[in-house]
Amino acid sequence: MGTKKTRKHLRIVRLRDPYLDRVVGEGQAAEILGYSKDTLRREVRAGRGPARVRLSERRVGYRLSTLYDHIEANTEK
Repeated sequence: MGTKKTRKHLRIVRLRDPYLDRVVGEGQAAEILGYSKDTLRREVRAGRGPARVRLSERRVGYRLSTLYDHIEANTEK
């Protein structure tokens, strides 16, 4: 008898995974989302993109967990 894993369960597992707490650069984030870097920047400015993490004055990154949550939230059901 197996247990059915719900989306809520998977989200809880994601939150506890230290791998998903990593921060990736803008190029990698765009690649994960299937965007160009310009499109990623445009989506963030419009308020439709994932939350950024300021790494330095001129560099931003994105948490993997935030990217995967963004994909999940924008997937047609």
